[in-house]
Amino acid sequence: MVKLTDTRFSMDRRIDVPQHGFNWRGKRILIVEDDYANYLFFHEMLADAQACLIRAVSLQEAYDMLSEVTMFDLLLINNSIPGNENCRSVKKMKLLWPGLRIIAIAGCESRERHARCHPCGCDAVIDHHVDSFEMLTLVNEMFFPVN
Repeated sequence: MVKLTDTRFSMDRRIDVPQHGFNWRGKRILIVEDDYANYLFFHEMLADAQACLIRAVSLQEAYDMLSEVTMFDLLLINNSIPGNENCRSVKKMKLLWPGLRIIAIAGCESRERHARCHPCGCDAVIDHHVDSFEMLTLVNEMFFPVN
């Protein structure tokens, strides 16, 4: 009897590239998320693409990492994290690393913050309940912009 499994996101071992087509080996992503379950959700979504995923549990921890000249290719930040009123922390981080790509993760309770993210330096805003393909596609566009 043959067992059928969903292989859309499994690894093709012959070429060492995830079958979903995203390979971010050598890229570093800082996930700023204070809720562990939410962090695991995003980690699981991004892990197969082979990027180095690092977590900061607070804005201060993320800022400290960036100010210690730790280079990241992308910052995923929970827009509802305490201390990020009016996206002031994003502005400070952009001052340290102006070229840093930032995706704000906005919950439905923070729609008023949603509109303020782009002027503060966020490159994209995504809903907290995003599906994995949408997230993978957006992150890939941050790494490899289509002109």
